[in-house]
Amino acid sequence: MKHILLIILAIGLSADLTTAKESYYTEPPLFHFFPNPDASTNTIGRLGPIGLGLELRKPAFTMYISNVEVGSPAAATGKLKKGQMIASINGEVLKGIDPRVQLGNLITQIEAADGVVRLMIKDKSKSEAYPVEFKIPVRGVYSDTWPMNCTKSDAIVKEMSAYLRGADSWGWGAALFLLSTGEAEDLEAVRQRFSGKLGDKGLGHPWSIGYTGIAVCEYYLRTGDESVLPTIKASCDYLLDRMYNSSWMGRGGASFRYMGGGHLNAAGLHAVTFLLMAKECGVDVDEHLLNDTFRHLYRYAGRGNVAYGDQMPEGGMTDNGKVGKLTFLLQAATNLAPKGQKAVYGKARDISATKGFYSTSWLFHGHTGGGIGELWRGSAMGLVKDKRPKQYRSFMDERRWMYELARTHEGKFGWADGQNVGYTTTHDGNKPGGNYIPLIYTLPRKQLRIFGAPATKYSKTYELSERAWGTAADDVFYSLEAGEYAPGKQLDISKETIRNGASQAIFNRIKKSDASEETLLGYALHIDQGIRASTMGQISKRGLHHLTMQLLKSNDPRGRHSGLLGVGSLPKPMSDEVAGLLVGMIEDENESWWVVMEALKNLEGASADQLESHVAAIQKWLAHDDWWLQACAMKAATPLVVDKRFYKQLIPHIAKRMASNQRPGLNGYFQSIAGLTRNADAPIQKFAKEQFANAYADYPEVISAPGGQDMSSGTEYMLRSVAGTLAETPGGLDALYEVAKVRFPDVSLPHKDLYLKADMSRLGPKLKGSMKQIIVEDLIPEYIGKGNHPESNRGYLINEATSSEPLKWNYYYREPRMAALVELYQRAGVDDYNWHDFGPKWKDMQWQYFTFNPPEKKLPGTGTRYRKVTLPQGMEDWYQADFDAQKAGWKAGKQPFGQLNGKLVDRLRGCKLDFCRCDNPMHTLWENEVMLMNGTFKFPPFKEGHRYRLLIGGMSHVHGGDGFRVYVGGKQMLERSTGVGKRQGAKPLVYYIDKEWWPDFQQGETTIAATSFLRMDEKTTRRHFSVWLQEMKVPPMDQSVILNSATKVPMRSAGWQAMQDPDRNVGPDEGKFVWDGKFVANPKVQGSWVQLATVKSIDEFNPEGKGGKQSSSLKITFNGQGATHDGLIIWSDKMMLNLRKNEALKMTPKTIKGKEYLFIEAGGFHSKHGPDWQVPLHVMQRKQG
Repeated sequence: MKHILLIILAIGLSADLTTAKESYYTEPPLFHFFPNPDASTNTIGRLGPIGLGLELRKPAFTMYISNVEVGSPAAATGKLKKGQMIASINGEVLKGIDPRVQLGNLITQIEAADGVVRLMIKDKSKSEAYPVEFKIPVRGVYSDTWPMNCTKSDAIVKEMSAYLRGADSWGWGAALFLLSTGEAEDLEAVRQRFSGKLGDKGLGHPWSIGYTGIAVCEYYLRTGDESVLPTIKASCDYLLDRMYNSSWMGRGGASFRYMGGGHLNAAGLHAVTFLLMAKECGVDVDEHLLNDTFRHLYRYAGRGNVAYGDQMPEGGMTDNGKVGKLTFLLQAATNLAPKGQKAVYGKARDISATKGFYSTSWLFHGHTGGGIGELWRGSAMGLVKDKRPKQYRSFMDERRWMYELARTHEGKFGWADGQNVGYTTTHDGNKPGGNYIPLIYTLPRKQLRIFGAPATKYSKTYELSERAWGTAADDVFYSLEAGEYAPGKQLDISKETIRNGASQAIFNRIKKSDASEETLLGYALHIDQGIRASTMGQISKRGLHHLTMQLLKSNDPRGRHSGLLGVGSLPKPMSDEVAGLLVGMIEDENESWWVVMEALKNLEGASADQLESHVAAIQKWLAHDDWWLQACAMKAATPLVVDKRFYKQLIPHIAKRMASNQRPGLNGYFQSIAGLTRNADAPIQKFAKEQFANAYADYPEVISAPGGQDMSSGTEYMLRSVAGTLAETPGGLDALYEVAKVRFPDVSLPHKDLYLKADMSRLGPKLKGSMKQIIVEDLIPEYIGKGNHPESNRGYLINEATSSEPLKWNYYYREPRMAALVELYQRAGVDDYNWHDFGPKWKDMQWQYFTFNPPEKKLPGTGTRYRKVTLPQGMEDWYQADFDAQKAGWKAGKQPFGQLNGKLVDRLRGCKLDFCRCDNPMHTLWENEVMLMNGTFKFPPFKEGHRYRLLIGGMSHVHGGDGFRVYVGGKQMLERSTGVGKRQGAKPLVYYIDKEWWPDFQQGETTIAATSFLRMDEKTTRRHFSVWLQEMKVPPMDQSVILNSATKVPMRSAGWQAMQDPDRNVGPDEGKFVWDGKFVANPKVQGSWVQLATVKSIDEFNPEGKGGKQSSSLKITFNGQGATHDGLIIWSDKMMLNLRKNEALKMTPKTIKGKEYLFIEAGGFHSKHGPDWQVPLHVMQRKQG
């Protein structure tokens, strides 16, 4: 169903293509994204070797210069600059087709002719146009077979090679490109950089190993230069060390929280390609590493898109280039296999390569900007150049414009900004960008092994498993021939072109209301998984259930899989016929695993009676070693796990699997099974609770990885998921509390987040009665003492509680610590510390206001509008208390101010945020772009033990509002230069009023003034705006609270530092100092001290001042009862506790030559220092008198 939903989305987008504005486009653009004629601006960041960037404005598409590249032919004229309008280029204006295509074609035409660029320039839109002419090099015409047998392609390659050979340093891909040309001088340039220069340290993390290591292997296979073998071997060993769950993070860690699994396949794909090539080089590659990581990624071939991380294949046509990368991985596997092209991996390579043809309709789609995807889509298609010649030629010719725009005047490459390409990454960026783009010109030369070059005398073979995943039936998913939808009938895909056979064209064809059943059946057996899935979306949408049944009975596994994608739309309940077909698939030992997966998922809709005689088959798939099949089998078990006949067979099996599971992708399936028990009979509920509690108890103390990767954080993540599964069962929270206390005896409430977000009614009487005490006595002190790196919450909370200083936000301090503290009190049933409105009622606040449109114009839809503007005459002091608004012609009105497309509305959006209130009716119309407002109000006295804040309402949502500025008493209090961006929503826009501002609110009347801008998007103008004050009572935050918190939070210490070995799995608090809350007096420490120096060790100190770094910055007095001059530094016996940083610092008193000294550890403990790091010592001398 996920596949179908993604494809329906893609089809919806294709509708945008065919309904492009007739005012500009005379034919539907071939590629989405495409420049939008209705947009205020569109960007084309580079006009190829000409050296200009363009901004396209209305009326579509008027060209304006957005930048002139330094050193370019355009810059050499001295006549071109940003902001000028280009009336025409070589007599052409933009009209009718995608402007990127037209501009790319113009470059082709100019370089094929005399090389003269003829611009008609206007300095202003209404001024007379004048000519500016200049030349770019003539490179000739593209041949019909380009890039082969093509003078222009050869010239482009030579320019790129020359640029790289002369570059001071090489970014990723430089060596690979030079090796791909087959030219002796390029090979020599690589030899000079590689031979004897790479050492034995390896090539870095998985990203860099994949992106650079392939070139190193290609170099060895070309030259036999053994000096590079040590770095290849070291890189293989690194990948073994950092591999877990069959793959890697991009930079070698093991963060399970990242994207729900921790892997980054965009990096892992090339890393596996490198391992396969290293094996071909004869390097000793760990066999488990090679086979496990290869199998992990091979599974994706022919089954949709490679997932972001450790997930099942993704649907749709957007893959960020990962299927293209998989193509080269499979080419490397084909090279390595003794059978070569006859191995199944060659077929898997071909279906992966041809994905680029079908998916290119969705050009530059993708995470981080689609440019990275096009690096691999373009070159991968070259691997089926000979098997799909018509498609390859169409693919190259229809995309030629993008390579023309990507070329620079220097000969290097970088995608042009615009249409979801947010960077012009060229060679200079040292990123996976420009150097890979021109590989499309050199791939057909077959000079690289990953491009199909023949084996060299240095190549070794290795027998990979005959089929790394699946059965022989799965091989059909790699076929380049469509399946038969009727005897002797199949789609003829040999005539497909980008215009008639890429995914956009096919989607348009199958979604037409008059699309025949024969057409739909044919495309349901197409070679591409995404097209098959989209076709099933149309069959299901139209209720053509007989076609679904016909496909379920197909002799072709692709047909059966397509039919399975439509089962969810068949009438409910599932018929015995459908159930029989599905169980027949899972019982068939020879059935395709990809088909089995879909059949298992659909059996979730069967009844227990229909599955009664097939429990063993489901159990077989539950026991499979691949988690994809395990997950699907859990779906099939859904009707059985809460059935009194089968629950004792299946729940223990599932719980046992959970007790050893390391795959985050399975977590949701376990929790779904647990959730089913909520409506089960009481004996089943009790049984499930007990089984999942046992799974929690049996979960490993530390999960492991083959190469010794540190899995401690992964263990914590996975155990938390097991806890969440147990918590889903009735009575599970109480059971979790009991079993978790055994595992974590020193933790007051293990997995506290599960309890804090749970409905209290789900807790048993005993635990419910204890929760308030646990929160107040343990969780609140623990929260006060803990905090984000690098400091504890204590200092922040004290400042917030006293309002003594302005809050200074930073990377680790982005919102008040008090907010989470108040939430804990609320969870304990204490609402004494909530915010409430203070002063005038929100809706009754009367303002003087004025709106205007400034002379500094900005087009709608071009981002933040907050900017410096010219104020109307006489309004320069609009924010002052003595400003005469009435004399200036201002109006009066109550807040909230606002509009939606020029009108007042009852609510701007659905909103439940009390600090936003944009769901309240607008009161006063905000007419023009800029608003100035000024009001005078009376406020009650501010009180000690309370906090106050000024709020800006109406925009606490992503894409809400715009920049603003607020004044109090004529002084600027608060400014924000933008609206609310991604991941910034659901937070108050506020100034927490520190005591320096308190007098401004206590003078009888207070003047508040504010200015802001309407939010003006392409088609919508909106805003909701209000300003008011709130008050809250401060929770207890005296010294006794601080000291109590110190007993709840272990502190970093020298003992902890000694355990920070990356190869040692230890708990995060192991080795830390735990204070017992007692103060032990020590006369040798008590008193006042002043710092003399900082040394590495006591022995280094020289009382005469010759040892260590001299200093006198630190002064400290140790008073009685553990007190010091600083409330967040306490001491006991020979330990000083820095409660600001949660560090326990050892103190060593020592008398040297009759003088008393105190050596205090300087702190700075950190896991990155490792176990051998020695903490520096502050040398203190007792202060006399």
